[in-house]
Amino acid sequence: MLRKVANWLVPNYCICCQNPLLEHQAICQYCFDELSLFDPSQGNLLNRPDICRDFKLDNITRLMACGWYEGQLKSWLSGYKFHHQTRYQAALQQVIVHQWTQYLLHEHTAPDIAVLMPLHTTRLVNRGFNQVNQTWQCCIDPYLISKISLLRTHNTKAQSNLTGIQRRKNTRDAFEVKGSMTGLKVAIVDDVITTGATMNAAAQACLDAGALQVDAIATALTPLHR
Repeated sequence: MLRKVANWLVPNYCICCQNPLLEHQAICQYCFDELSLFDPSQGNLLNRPDICRDFKLDNITRLMACGWYEGQLKSWLSGYKFHHQTRYQAALQQVIVHQWTQYLLHEHTAPDIAVLMPLHTTRLVNRGFNQVNQTWQCCIDPYLISKISLLRTHNTKAQSNLTGIQRRKNTRDAFEVKGSMTGLKVAIVDDVITTGATMNAAAQACLDAGALQVDAIATALTPLHR
């Protein structure tokens, strides 16, 4: 009842078409259906030849992502990450909840634990928040084990202007795990995977800590060769 009153007093509008929404969402069903997202029934995206070819994820067993880093997803992610436009957070969470839920329905298995791709302390202080935590916490909290942490050991250069080889060198030995992951199926959660260098380096740290396998979960994949 209170929510209905609140929606009447302060109407909620679709972030795409600006039409009013009856429910407390960010995207209306029509616009959501128009989004270009991966089909969760495909399961492991590494089974797709184009993705397996373009992303060097040798340490990853399974890959799940919501869609390509383009269009609305790119606009919302960049707006939230670099300008902290919080109105995009709800839209991203709506997409993430839907895609993750459908992925689990088709894969029939969840990781034993999930860890967030960490920011170095310096970058976290400068940005003021970890965008991965803010957008994925609605899904992954039940899987987190706080005693096991994935940490960045040094502040790497920004990856956006580096080549694939430079990215791999930049992230080499950049991560460490506090705690044991022995026998655990681990998922690493990030916002965008571009070449896979960062994810691969983080996964290696988890494997070195005893992880049975490492899966990669991302909001988007960069379409470098499309």
